[in-house]
Amino acid sequence: MILIFFIGTIFGSFFAVLAKRIPINECFTTERSKCDHCQTTLNWLDLFPFYVLLFHKNNCRYCQQAIHNYHSIFEILTGITFLIFYTHFPISWNYFYLLLLWLMGLTLSLTDYLYYLVEPKIMYSLSLFALISFFITHGFSLHYFISTAFILILFLLLSLYLPKSIGGGDIKLLLIWSIFLSILDLLWLLLIASLTGIIFIVLTRLLFKKKLIKLPFVPFLTFALFLVTLIFY
Repeated sequence: MILIFFIGTIFGSFFAVLAKRIPINECFTTERSKCDHCQTTLNWLDLFPFYVLLFHKNNCRYCQQAIHNYHSIFEILTGITFLIFYTHFPISWNYFYLLLLWLMGLTLSLTDYLYYLVEPKIMYSLSLFALISFFITHGFSLHYFISTAFILILFLLLSLYLPKSIGGGDIKLLLIWSIFLSILDLLWLLLIASLTGIIFIVLTRLLFKKKLIKLPFVPFLTFALFLVTLIFY
């Protein structure tokens, strides 16, 4: 179990780099990671999951400035995701697409949090791998796109009566997920995501006396995706 969690954190470290660099067109293959404060190039030990958090109290070991904790939180969440997948689903390729959808949701949640952007390069790349995995194990059928047609019609109507109620990136993400989910699953997903988003807004206003101007919605969609797939699959 510890090994599965640790493997998940390694993937989390990689996907966090993708989420941070791709939206601002930074190369993630050749350019070395640097401290955001002192611009010192980090070595492999600095990039090791939780090393800086545990041994340097999440401070840069070169300039001692505090490092944003989103990276460590993301690694933990990805490690937990691998654990949940390993314990909940059979060791089979039949559900591998779900792991890819979860990782997609987590990574896009981070891009939405950092940049208010559902990064298309990440979304389409992971979607392609998820679709290949899904169709290999489940076969191809047009009935998988019934939910997609439903979501498309739903948001076309929503755009007429409530324009700008949801971002275009969120709609594209839901259209992709709809290939893998039933209409009932999607309705539950939208209900859970909307309710948790509303609760978050209310708590933010009550506890911090702060009015949110923009709300990253992908984290709530991803949370709802986890719940729906764990309950109904």
